[in-house]
Amino acid sequence: MLQAEPIQGVSDRPSTTLDRVQRGLVCVGAFLLPLVVLWSTNDPIVLPKLLMARALILLLATLVLVRWLRGELKVRRTPLDLPILAYVASAGLSTAFAANVNLAFFGSYGRMEGFLTIATYAALFWLTVQAVSNPLEGRAAVRALLAGAFVVSLIAVLQAVAGGLTAGPTSSLARASATFGNSNALAAYLAMALPLGVNEYLRASSTSDRILAGNAVAMVAIALVLTFGRGGWVGGVVGVTIVIATTRSSRRRLMVMGGAAAGLIAAIVLAIAFLGAGGASVTQTTAARFLTLLDPTAGTGAIRLHIWKDTLGLIASRPLVGYGPDNFGLVFPTFQTGAWSGLSLIDESHSELLQIAATQGILGLAAFAWLCIAFVRLWWTGRKEMLASGVLGACVGYLLTLLVNFSVVPAALPFWIFLGAGAVILQGDAESRAPARPHRGRPLWLVAGLLAATLLSVVAIGLPSMAETKLHDSLIASAGGDRGRAASLAADARSLQPQEQRYAATAGNLAMTDADWTAARDAYMTAAKLGSFDPSVFRQLAIADDHLGLHAEAVVAAERSVELNRFDPRNLTVLQGVRSGPPG
Repeated sequence: MLQAEPIQGVSDRPSTTLDRVQRGLVCVGAFLLPLVVLWSTNDPIVLPKLLMARALILLLATLVLVRWLRGELKVRRTPLDLPILAYVASAGLSTAFAANVNLAFFGSYGRMEGFLTIATYAALFWLTVQAVSNPLEGRAAVRALLAGAFVVSLIAVLQAVAGGLTAGPTSSLARASATFGNSNALAAYLAMALPLGVNEYLRASSTSDRILAGNAVAMVAIALVLTFGRGGWVGGVVGVTIVIATTRSSRRRLMVMGGAAAGLIAAIVLAIAFLGAGGASVTQTTAARFLTLLDPTAGTGAIRLHIWKDTLGLIASRPLVGYGPDNFGLVFPTFQTGAWSGLSLIDESHSELLQIAATQGILGLAAFAWLCIAFVRLWWTGRKEMLASGVLGACVGYLLTLLVNFSVVPAALPFWIFLGAGAVILQGDAESRAPARPHRGRPLWLVAGLLAATLLSVVAIGLPSMAETKLHDSLIASAGGDRGRAASLAADARSLQPQEQRYAATAGNLAMTDADWTAARDAYMTAAKLGSFDPSVFRQLAIADDHLGLHAEAVVAAERSVELNRFDPRNLTVLQGVRSGPPG
């Protein structure tokens, strides 16, 4: 374990048991959130991480309540509080005027970037600030995050090596995604972690600290390379450059760090090559991705440019409050001018700034700009703190990555915990508000709080987990030919989470398999009402309507499928079919 370097300005206030439990929970969250996966659910990546974040919030909020009732709570405020509150408020306003309110509030399946998730980010930040009291405790949270990044990076490297060995020397190399499910999301996370690791190395006060920090830096750097995420590469390099430029360190230490990282990367590549599979692919793929940085109009860069251009038209059509969180995929097809991603849906603008403008409008963009300015001012005030360089480098690395990508739950959850710890680090030993006296109605308030936390845990964690597990089992049963059990499980999932459009669509698909046109129509209509922007839902709805003799409704549904993706010939075929008359 890294030894704590003395930090000036650390408060000497006594630490209570609840204090320590709070800090421990923050560290556990920073370490475990990136690692959590759950294969018993249909969505093994996003939903499990989000459910763990909700559990963490409920536990931390309960501790805050208990400490308030006991008169121990010292509320810490930061200059980022009001900008974050304004950002959440803008998301709430956009949700109220969203193209689909249900979709804006809960988020789309697999993304879950609705208002609830945005509020979750803010809650993680505030509760982290209340749990971390000084820079030393903030450093503990940062190191927990670094430890998690090391494990994630190790998984990513092993994943890439195993993939290379399996695919063979002539196959293209798969991009590492580890426990994130998406290589760009992993790249954003590692672009945040890499500057923190470099800062730890440069600030290390002992040989053992330098060895541990150096290993973490090397492993994270290798994993970042293997994501082949160019935005992450740029963000990581800029973040590290900021750390080096704002940290006084010896030239020898910098040379040792660079040499160790380069040597370990070379060792991994050579090891794969000597094992006879994938070594050339690593070098060729890395070189090819690097060269595309010089030509942003080639490859996926060209796709992004097209999407960005079309997104400008979307933003101009509703500039003030946008179309609502996670509503991008619902409205973008109207403004899409080409088949930029083939037949795939485009549900994000692939640039966080454009995404905010499209979903939360100018108000959301202004709140985000306020947050960035407030952070820069906070950093300037606390720039002499020992960890300030790492905090700035990590934030810049992460945000630069988002300029050509977008916020996703796996990377965003640890970032907001880190931002809370970073705000405390930059404030130094700032005074908190004096704790309140013990509340007179303590037992009553405590019972009410515990009941509320229990109810929320059932609604926010238990029900979504059960519904997702039933959906997973339903699809397995369907694949095994047990249609009756599959339909029953899908119905259970719908009853547990009636706001989830994916569950309704799955029930419709199962009904279509059994030619139950009435049940299929009902399920697809529900999915559409809940905000589904999957063209197949409307395509199947059109077929069900046509079989039921509802030809006018079938045409409307088929036209909607074409609106959502007019470049998919399947949608045009169904539209032509329902227009030609009833099925034979």
